[in-house]
Amino acid sequence: MKKTSFSLVVAATGLLLASCSAPSGQESAHQTSGDGDLKIACSQQEIFCQKMTDNFTQATGIKATYVRLGSGEVLARLKTNKGEFDVWSGGQAENHIVAHKDGNIEPYVSPNAAKLPSEYNDPDGVWSGFYTDSIGFCSSKDELARLGADAPKSWDDLLDPKFEGKISMPHPATAGVGYMVLYTLNQKFGGDEGKVLDYMQKLNKNGVQYSKSAATSTQMVGRGEAAVGIALDSDCAQAQHEGFGSLENTYPEGGTGFEVGSVSIVKGAKHMDQAKKYFDWILSKEAQEKFAEVPSFAAPTNPEVTIGSDVPDQTKVSKVSWNVADAAGKRQDLNTLFEEKIQKASEAK
Repeated sequence: MKKTSFSLVVAATGLLLASCSAPSGQESAHQTSGDGDLKIACSQQEIFCQKMTDNFTQATGIKATYVRLGSGEVLARLKTNKGEFDVWSGGQAENHIVAHKDGNIEPYVSPNAAKLPSEYNDPDGVWSGFYTDSIGFCSSKDELARLGADAPKSWDDLLDPKFEGKISMPHPATAGVGYMVLYTLNQKFGGDEGKVLDYMQKLNKNGVQYSKSAATSTQMVGRGEAAVGIALDSDCAQAQHEGFGSLENTYPEGGTGFEVGSVSIVKGAKHMDQAKKYFDWILSKEAQEKFAEVPSFAAPTNPEVTIGSDVPDQTKVSKVSWNVADAAGKRQDLNTLFEEKIQKASEAK
């Protein structure tokens, strides 16, 4: 049977955020946590979380453990599981601002923050950015050939009837990249939520799945379960590296969204001194040079680090206007719009 709208990995987002559980393989804890260990909420790919946590311990001697969670999941856990984490590593800067407004982030200005360009630091010390990447269209060349379609090069290209049931994107409530898509469209349409809704309703007809995590979209495309994944360019490059050779990444010519992947300290951290040392370390040249060893395909923010040739060149990407504070402020309204008008419509079919 042909699918005519996005199926939902999350049947009831509210229940998911209340329980904060995740399907097997999506949430993972790194080794057994001791009371004295630094505890990290990590919103990056699993391999990045694992290797960078290990690198931090090797560099500083501080024992650390992590739990890999999407940004939406971290926001929920910070509200319901006080004291669970000391530091939040990864995820879009706007989500760290949301956590701060909820009273769950302790501002901190690292001495290493001064080495970064100003756009990678919050003026109030809520967050600092340690990587950046952009939203692209990660396509399977094999599936495109089978459909007789070209790789999409604009947001409107995704509405081509050839892509019916063939597009995947992350769910805005669980994955920060999903919300990035909504805010990108908000900027594209000049803040007109009606136009955002109209576009998403049309896109919904072409969708196969709202994935729980950002990387899942690229993996679905790699396996031929979808033709196009709306995903971060770094995740598409990561999937290519992992053996999905048919993938290619394109960008919407009219402009796309981008993230500043950030670090912040959780308010009331049980290991505050260690959390600050992690914050300092992840901004350093020493730490960001380790990205290539992971390998990670997100671009480091420390200008002293040499960017690898296989990392998508962010300077060549056409981007929409991006205001981190505004993106944080609109998060609830845009996600509610999605849940009420798009998700419920899909569940009703």
